[in-house]
Order: sequence, then C-alpha cells, then structure tokens
Amino acid sequence: MTADLSLRVLGDLKVKRGGVALALPPSRKTRGLLAYLALDPRNHRREQLCELLWEIPDDPRGALRWSLSKIRKLVDDEDRPRIHADRSTVGFDTSDVAIDLCQLEQLVSGNLAAVPTDSLEAGSEAFQGGFLAGLELPDQSEFHTWCIGQRERAQRLQVELLGCLAERLLDDPPRALVHVERLVGLSPYDEPARARLVSLLREQGRKPEAEQHYRLGLQKLQEVGDPGSGLLQKAWRGASQGAGQARPAEPAAQSSPAAAAAHDLVGRDDEIGLLTSLVEQLPVATRPSLLLIRGNPGLGKSALLQLTARIARAKGYGILKASAFESEQVRPFAVWNDALRRALPDNPASRLLSGGEPITRDQAFAALNDLLCEEVGKRPVVILFDDVQWCDESSVSALHYVLRVSARQPFLLVAAARETELRDNAAVQAAVRDLRQNRLLQEVRLQPLSAELLCELIERECPGVDAARLSEQCAGNPLLARELARAVAEGGSGESLAEMVHDRMSRLEPGVAEVLHWAAVLSPRISLNTLVQVTGQERELVERAVEAAEGQGILHPGPRGFRFAHDLVALGVYQQLSPARQQVMHRRVAELLEEEAATDLSLAADLAHHATRSGDPALAVRGLVSAARLCLRFYANDDALELYRKGQELVAVLDPCDRVCLTLELCDVRMSAAPLEDWRAAVEEYVALAEQALDCGALSHARLGYQMASYVRWMHGQWSDARRDSLQAERVARAGSEEAHILGMAEAAKCLVLLERDLPQADAMAMEAGALARRAGVQCQALPTALGLLRYYEGRMEDAVDHLEEARTLCKARGDRLNEYMASEYLAVVEVERGDYAAALDRCQTLLEIGTRLREGSEYPFACAMQALSRYGLEGDDGELEAAIAAVRTADAKQRLTFLLNRAAALDIQHGRHEQALARASEALELARLMERPSEILLARVALEQLRRGSEDTEPAEPGEFDEGAAAPWARERAATLFPRERRKTHDRRRS
Repeated sequence: MTADLSLRVLGDLKVKRGGVALALPPSRKTRGLLAYLALDPRNHRREQLCELLWEIPDDPRGALRWSLSKIRKLVDDEDRPRIHADRSTVGFDTSDVAIDLCQLEQLVSGNLAAVPTDSLEAGSEAFQGGFLAGLELPDQSEFHTWCIGQRERAQRLQVELLGCLAERLLDDPPRALVHVERLVGLSPYDEPARARLVSLLREQGRKPEAEQHYRLGLQKLQEVGDPGSGLLQKAWRGASQGAGQARPAEPAAQSSPAAAAAHDLVGRDDEIGLLTSLVEQLPVATRPSLLLIRGNPGLGKSALLQLTARIARAKGYGILKASAFESEQVRPFAVWNDALRRALPDNPASRLLSGGEPITRDQAFAALNDLLCEEVGKRPVVILFDDVQWCDESSVSALHYVLRVSARQPFLLVAAARETELRDNAAVQAAVRDLRQNRLLQEVRLQPLSAELLCELIERECPGVDAARLSEQCAGNPLLARELARAVAEGGSGESLAEMVHDRMSRLEPGVAEVLHWAAVLSPRISLNTLVQVTGQERELVERAVEAAEGQGILHPGPRGFRFAHDLVALGVYQQLSPARQQVMHRRVAELLEEEAATDLSLAADLAHHATRSGDPALAVRGLVSAARLCLRFYANDDALELYRKGQELVAVLDPCDRVCLTLELCDVRMSAAPLEDWRAAVEEYVALAEQALDCGALSHARLGYQMASYVRWMHGQWSDARRDSLQAERVARAGSEEAHILGMAEAAKCLVLLERDLPQADAMAMEAGALARRAGVQCQALPTALGLLRYYEGRMEDAVDHLEEARTLCKARGDRLNEYMASEYLAVVEVERGDYAAALDRCQTLLEIGTRLREGSEYPFACAMQALSRYGLEGDDGELEAAIAAVRTADAKQRLTFLLNRAAALDIQHGRHEQALARASEALELARLMERPSEILLARVALEQLRRGSEDTEPAEPGEFDEGAAAPWARERAATLFPRERRKTHDRRRS
C-alpha cells in the first residue's frame, strides 16, 4: 500500500499528502529540523536540537517550539499524531511515511541483481538530486556536518544504483548513456565512469562531445593530483584522426527579455507609490527615512531597489548602492565599503573604511558620518542596500552610529532582505527591533502575486505561452514566472527553475558549462582573471565562455566583474555539481586565496567562505583564523570569537601537528578577542601546546605558545614564570628561521623589560635583534617596543618616545591592537613621568579609543584611570580618580595598579592629602614587593619617607633599607633628594 504521507529529501525538500505537495514553512531551520527528525526518528533531547540549529537567538527553546508547531501542521493527522514531544524530548514516528532516501537505501541494500531493469530505471528517475538541495546552513556547524554525511550517503547510494544500471545495459548504449551521464555528474573524478561515457559517445558518433569529456576528465584528474590509469586515453583511442574537434559555439541567443524589462513591475503599485513619495519628499525632509523591503527570493525586492535608483538618478540625487553577500559576513564595513568604492572612490572616508589605513572603529564611524553629512549638504542622498540579511555587524553598527549622531540629516535608506534568512542575523534583527521601537523604520512585506497578475506578466514577457499553466507552477513568484516563460518560449518544458537552468546549460559546450560551474562557486566575486586562474584555460576561451553565458541570459556584467541573473540561477548552476566536486572546487579557490590573503587581509572573508566549504578542515581553520584577524583589526571582537568557536569545532579531526599549530593560532585569536575565563588553565594549555609543537618541529608555533603564556603570566603577576616562558620562547626561536629568531629575541627583550628583570640582557637581545633585522630587511613591531621600554627605564625619554611611536605605527598598520595599546600606554606613561600632564591627557584619548573597543580586560579601566590621573595632575581635581583606580584593582592588573597608586600618592602629597597618600603608597609598596619591581618599590618608599618627615599626627613606618641599584634613574633621582649619600653607602656596605 502506498503511504499517504511522503517526504522527499533528495533535491528540493517536499512533503506530499495524497500526492499533493504541501506548502513548507519559510524558515530554513524549520525545514532542516523536519528532515533531521525524519531521518533519525529516535527521541532527541530538546537541548541537543537547540544546539543543532539555534546557536544565535535569545530564546532557542522558543524557536524550537515554533518550528515544531509548523511541522505538526504538515505531518500530523487528527487521529494519527506523528510528532511526539514532552518537556525534555522530541521524536518523529515515520513508520507510515514514505521517505525517498530510505526507499533508495532499501532498494540498493537489497539484492540488486534480482530487481528488474525497468524497476531500477524507475528508481534512478525517482531518486535524483542532492540531499536537501538549496538548504544550506553553514553557520550551524553540527547540522552542516550532519548534512554533509547525509549527502555522502545519498550520493553513494545513487552511484551504486547507476553503476548497476550501466553494467546491465552494456548491450543497449543509447539507454545506458543516460545513466552513465548521471553517474559522471555525481562522480566527476571517477576515471572508469568517464571513460565509459567517452566510449558510449564515440560509439554513437558524437565525437565532439566525447573529446570534450575526454579533456574534461584529464582536467579533473589533474585537479586532484591523480595521474590516472590510462582508461580515458584507451576510451578515446577509437576516435579517428583529425576528428573530435569541439563543436562551434551556437549563435548567441537574444538577451533576456526579463533583463530588458527589469523595472516594468507588475502588481507592485502600492510599493512603487511609497518609494516614489519617499524620494520626492527627500529635499524637504528634516530627518533620515528608512524603509525595509522584506520578502522571499524572486518576489521583486531587487527590482524595487533598481527602480528607486532610476527615480533618484533622474532627479540628480546622490546614490550609494551595494549588496551584502553571504560569503562576506565577516568582512568589516562590507556594504559601506562597496557603496563608497563605487560612488566616491577618491573620498578619504572611502579609503579609511576599506582598511587601507589603520584606524579605530570609532574613527571609521566618524569618517562615515562626516562623509554623509558632506554629501547631504550638496544634494539629497539615497542609500540602497540589497540582501541585508547577510549584512556584517560592523556595517549595522555604523548605520546605528550615523542615525544617533546625525538624527537631522535628511537621507533615504532603502534596504531589502530575504524574509527567511533575516531572522538568522542577530545584528540586523537587533537593529530592526530598535529602529521599529523608535519609530524610525517603515516596513513593506512583499506578497506573492496573484494568478491573474502572473498571467499578465507571463503574457507580456512571452506572448503565446501557456500562461495559466505556468502561473500555477510559480506560486506567485514573478522571477520564476519570467524565467520559466522564457524557457518555454525557447523550447523547454518550463517545469521548474532547476530544469530551466539545466536546459540552458545543456545548450552550451562542455567547456562553457565548466566555466559557469566555476563562476557559481566563485559567486558573487566573479572576475575574468580569477576564472582564468581556477579553470586553467586560456583567457580567450574563458572570455568566449562568458560571452556565451551572457547570450543565454545566465551571466550579466556587474560591479565585481560578472554576476548571475539572480541568486536562484547561481544556485541552480551550483547544484549541478556533485558534493565532492563542490568541495574540490572550493578547495582550489581557497588555496589560491590563502597565498594572497597573507598580504591582503581584505580577502580573508572570501578565504573563510571557500575554506569552510572545501572539505579540508585544516584549510578551513586557516581561513577562519585569517578572517578572525581581519575582524580583530576592526575591533569586531564578537565576530572574531564566533570564528574562533567554529575553528575549535574543526581542529579535533586534524592530524596531530596541524591540530597543535592551528589550535595555537586560534588561542592567539581568543586571547586578543576577550578576557580569559580561567587564565591559569589557559597558560597550562599554551605551554602544553608549545611543547607538542616542539615535538612536531613547528618552532614558530612553539615560540607563539610560550610567548602567549609569558604575556598572560605577566598580566596576572606570575613574574618568575613569565620570565622563564619568555626566555624559552627566545631559545626556541634561535633554532628557527632568521625572521623567527629576530621576533623571538625582540619579544623576549620586551618581556624582560616589562618585568624589570635582567635589563642588560634585554638590551643585548634588543641590540642583536636590531642588527639582524637591518641586515635581513625585516620589520618587527616588538623591537621598537622593547627599545622604547628600555630607554624609558634608562631615563632617555625622548628616545623612548621615538621608539614607541614607531612601534605604535607598525602595530596599527598590522592590526595588532593589543600591542598598539601597549605602545600607546607607555607613551602616556612617559608623559606622566616627565610631569607633562597636558601631553599625557592627549595621549589618553588614543588609549580610550582603543581600550573601549578591545576585549574586556584591564585596558579600558587603565585608560580611564590614566585620564583621571592626568586631570588630577593638571587641575588638582581627583574626583574621578579613586573610582577609576578601583576598576583597575578589580581587573587584577597589578603592574598598572602599582604605577597608578605611586603617581597618585605623589600628587596627593603635593596637594596635602596625606592620609590618602599614605594608603596609596602603602598599597603600592606591598604590590611592588610582591612583583619585585625595584623602581616602584623605591618610589613607594620615597612617598612614605616624605610622609614620615612631614607628619605631625601620625608616624608612618620607617621605609627601612633599600636597594637603589636596579631601579630606574628617575626613581633614584627622587630618592637622592631624601636619602643622604652616607646612608646609601651604609646600605651598600651591608649588601657587600
């Protein structure tokens, strides 16, 4: 008996009841949940399902309940509930549900030899398509991993079925050819299958196609580094000499009617009226206007944006226009960058936002706001952003900043978003909620067109086709209606978008189709140069292929080189590739990008996208690390942490050496992005990883591990251990490359100075590193930092400022925000030490700008405290200082706290606040002794001696003996004014 309820997971997800397809929920996560429950019908814990699909929302359990309510409507009957759920578990009873993948497995796992050929062919027809085609959730790593496994399972079963048919139909070549073509499509790197296809084509007199597949097969083997077994050559040898030339390209078809009439919208009169009104009112507006157009793909969102641009352009308005892309959600300020690069490429703000110049996040926001104010002052400005469901967090934050700072600037922003994906972008969702609550946002939800309107559209586009039949198949989608109508007019069946894409691709030569497949992998960043690189074909051939694709209305010129007519068309072309082929192609692109991203961080987002889809986990992690460092450069710390977490999920499957090295790189990202929850455990992990890296011979990564451990220990007061780890890092670096040796010595010198230990050794290391760096032409930001700190402790303040300025510039240019902060911190410290509090206050502005965007460590509290200390020294007002010092104390930054306490105590004494000075100097002395910091010990004792001599009511404790030899010259100078030379000599004799 045929099941009344059936579920199709091969190809597009479909649920049928009595043979009639049901409308599915728009949420991709809900559809993914349905497939997951159906193919694993045991009871699942709710927590596990939430982790599987809802990592981002505030209420994952609520999202799960909502999805289950939608699924119940599809699969439950009044007297037959199939979804069983209680407070802790969820299950799907599929005992009477026909699931195509399960049926395929049942067919293949049985005795195939006993199954009639007609039944096998019927199964081949029924069980086509990739698993959950088009249902991509790459950000949900566990679900994505499960999908990959199911796709491999489905492909394995389909290959086995097709292979059986190919063997059985050896004596019937025309009938076998259909199945062998499908087999090659699923297994493009299977040499025997392609050889059989070449033989079948040649036997039927289709020699040009046979040659195309022969050459394509050789190219595929080359892609995966397989020399081949010679089967392809043997299959091709039957071709006659001089035959087999590629068929001439078919005449280019007329350009797409849909493209010519892209703005002739049907059934959108209300939306057009609203947009026209907003554009016309802009010259007299007194505040920004924001409109969000929401809807599913193909309903006309992009066409409405294009129409808005035409109206605005006709009125002479300024236009900023860009699209967000799924592959670039980690590229900071992506949509603003693209819009400004296109409209105002020479504007300074455009260069600042592109990352070409080192700036803080606040500076980027301010530059954008200044630019908009400048442009609005010249003429009305319309901003058009498409596909904002993929907008990056920094672009959304920049918009928020502009709206907050320039609430009276009259510009119009029109954004379009896909309804289903929008709810998966937490940053955009938060912005929409905020704008909606503040009544700054208008929203339009595009609905599917009625059957009558679709018929009108179809008849206008392609007169004479069966508009009524096509309108029923299009479910109100005008893009689909246009494309299917065109396909019918050109001789196709017009059954589906996938069939239409397949039909158009079949008219192209195999070489052209191959270029289009690469274009679909590269989309949206498709350029001729990249296509030439990845395909390995001559530029002339690639250009001809692109022209042929343009003629078929598949590709169009775009701002990035070329673009597909629509994302749905790109997806259709992409889905023609087997999962294995997709992975190989993404890997090829990622490997090319990896070389370039080392010197061009703007490519890091593309690298992460292709690497994560490459099937190569090591390459994927390297891509995620590069993208995370790009995020850190723009203070997008939350994005960097998310990439770190994705990388952590992938490293477990790597071989030991790759796992160790890439884990260290991920830990470096993690340490820069947020405070460590358990710093002691982190330090132990870094040292253990460094030891393992030594075992693997990965010296540069071993140095990184020891250096990270040293830095964390220094931050938390483990001075001796920090010194030990830093010197170990330097010893490891000596055995590495010259550049690693220079970096290791410079880092070790910096660490010794920060610890105020072994300063002569630190100076020698810095001098040697400097000499090697000059000889090798290497720039190392740790070197000027170390030299600047050394000159500070020597009392050579002007030299210290020069070196620290150089260090700050290098760190800023490289996006090394933590070390940029350190260089800026000591520039402010130098000014305080010189008593120039006005200059120190200026330096504090930079500290605050960086500190407010860095991870939640002691950096921002210290910046606030330095600002309060500088104001105290400049104005004599310490009203904010105590609270600021308390925040540094809470952050457990002992070295920074000691510095603040000693300098504040000195100012307290100047202003006669002796009781406060006593408390601060006493705490500073205790901390300095704990850290064994001679300069700070000496300054605390100087303050206590001053208080002892000037006290009338209280006798502070006698400072006692002191060792001034290891202290900085400026500390010894202050001590010399209080402690007589004879006393110091006495102490020196006691030491001897």
